[in-house]
Amino acid sequence: MEILLMPNFTKPRTWELLRELCSRMAALGITAAAVRKDREAMEALGIGPVTGDRETPEEAAAGCDVILSIGGDGTVIHSACCAAQAGKPVVGVNLGRLGFLAEIEPGELEKYLLRLRDGDFAREKRFAIRSRFSQEGQSLPFALNDIVFSKAPEQNLADFEIFCNGRLIDHYHADGVIFSTSTGSTAYALSAGGPVMDPSLGAILMVPICPHSIAIRPMVFSGDRTITLRSGGTLQAVADGARRVQMAPGVTAAIGRSPLEPEFITFGENEFFEILTAKIKQRG
Repeated sequence: MEILLMPNFTKPRTWELLRELCSRMAALGITAAAVRKDREAMEALGIGPVTGDRETPEEAAAGCDVILSIGGDGTVIHSACCAAQAGKPVVGVNLGRLGFLAEIEPGELEKYLLRLRDGDFAREKRFAIRSRFSQEGQSLPFALNDIVFSKAPEQNLADFEIFCNGRLIDHYHADGVIFSTSTGSTAYALSAGGPVMDPSLGAILMVPICPHSIAIRPMVFSGDRTITLRSGGTLQAVADGARRVQMAPGVTAAIGRSPLEPEFITFGENEFFEILTAKIKQRG
């Protein structure tokens, strides 16, 4: 078995965990792989054994059996996109604060590496969204958590027209709008007043950010719908807090199901709502 390591080197404990991880994987007969620059960085510190000559995560993912994401939820989201493109499952080791998406805590490495080696796990597909734009050459092809449309800094409020399958839903003013997956319902959407959704649901959640009316509430749409957004002002669209598109006035964005469907490894020991209760209490 070959496992691709996708670490976040900005986390303080990453190097220490990689050293332990590679040693344990070798003892279990599992091949540790990484992209070339990560492998070279690890070898420079005497961390190994680790293989890998591919330049990009997408290329490296195609040649492995499982992707092991090491970091917080942001790292897992990035890894999930690469995994979906390669058609490989992903599992996270939590080095972040909450780690809603990570199945493994650092103290559980040996237990779960053994289960990975023996194939003692299940796979769970997650719904993802994308946004296509009427301006040429612009797209956000994948978001596991959310795509956020927000006003320009110089604007007091942005105006939004929202359509579902071509029919007008509403026209309102707000600081922005969040389009979230059920996986992302515990992220920004939750902070903005949205509901918690079972992550197995293939649905699109729309949550206005500080709307200029108490009558405007979050809405949930079937994942097969296409939601179109248009504004008379300049907007910024951000997918999963990372990839960005600047929208000129009048440009439309069409939000719907992404063709990329990430697959997560689950060990079946904790139900989502059990994890949710513990994490929400941890968040305070």
